[in-house]
Amino acid sequence: MYKSFLAVVLIIVSVFIYIWQQNTSTRFAYKLSSLQSEYDKISSGNKSLQMKINSILALDKMHKIAVEKNLSIPDESSIVYID
Repeated sequence: MYKSFLAVVLIIVSVFIYIWQQNTSTRFAYKLSSLQSEYDKISSGNKSLQMKINSILALDKMHKIAVEKNLSIPDESSIVYID
């Protein structure tokens, strides 16, 4: 009688441990998925900001070269539009 009771308790404890493990695994997988999507969002924003920085730096460099070569913005009358 004592051994069968012990066997039933052991089986019940084993089932609870298995269910707890599966539950924990599922929660971690959900959290990982959430963090991955957040990382992808931040990474995309970072790439966008890096492109904006590069664009600004390129414009600053272009302005510096134009000043060194004494270039200026042309008058409206000297601009020719071609169709």
